[in-house]
Amino acid sequence: MDSPAHHRPRGVARLDSPADHGVRRARGIDSPAGHQLPDEQPTEKEVARARVPGRRLLLAIAVAAGALGAAFPLTLIALRILAATWASAHSADIRAAFLVEAYVAILAGLLAGFGGPAGLVSRLGFRYTSLRDLGLAVSVWLLALIVGSLVTAALSPLLGRPESNAVALLRLARDPLFVALVLPTVTLLAPATEEMLFRGGLLGWLSGRLPFPAAGLLTAVVFAGAHLLPTAFAYLFLFGVAAAFVVRRTGSTFNTFAMHACQNTFAVLAAYALLHS
Repeated sequence: MDSPAHHRPRGVARLDSPADHGVRRARGIDSPAGHQLPDEQPTEKEVARARVPGRRLLLAIAVAAGALGAAFPLTLIALRILAATWASAHSADIRAAFLVEAYVAILAGLLAGFGGPAGLVSRLGFRYTSLRDLGLAVSVWLLALIVGSLVTAALSPLLGRPESNAVALLRLARDPLFVALVLPTVTLLAPATEEMLFRGGLLGWLSGRLPFPAAGLLTAVVFAGAHLLPTAFAYLFLFGVAAAFVVRRTGSTFNTFAMHACQNTFAVLAAYALLHS
């Protein structure tokens, strides 16, 4: 139920989350030109179903945490029993495997919490929309990259030199197994799972309870804080705001995945360039 501050006349619903846009497109409410037809409003039941329920988000987080809690110790036990000598000489590869396991666990939680692949599409908005939307997403990312870099540089005298988790990660090793595990995870799996979690799940849940600008800002704060990089907080926050804008405009977390994949790929290339120099 909407609070008094968000009360609307009966039959008029606010559609803010990625799944809300799916309701409009599925029912033909959004015309190709992007105009809403006034005589085909979705029902209250459809709108309630489209928004992200808190219990599903909590279930996804709980399953992911449980999977992580089981995977890490089981991996260590298996390595100690089956490949103790190899493990002692390949600590970087083991860290890379843990990174993969972490994001696979998050993906498993999202699949369990939101009803499988179909739920990722219908509830979290992970679907292709159009080349125009992808172009918008990449353009917004470039703008966020420029503005965020300038803001981060301006704040560096106060916060210190910006840190990069890509540099710290890629400095660990460069052997084929490490690269094969890390690069696809950082450039594809991590962006996909983080966008479905933050812009699909968290933003979708918050936007059903707060005005969208407030939900977008709060999600950006959580997203930036989750990376544990204080010197890069401003940049990550601006990226989160930009991603919320793209979700609002396109109704798809696939488009913010494209932004995030571009960002992480850029970070990997910059990290390798820095390490080689």
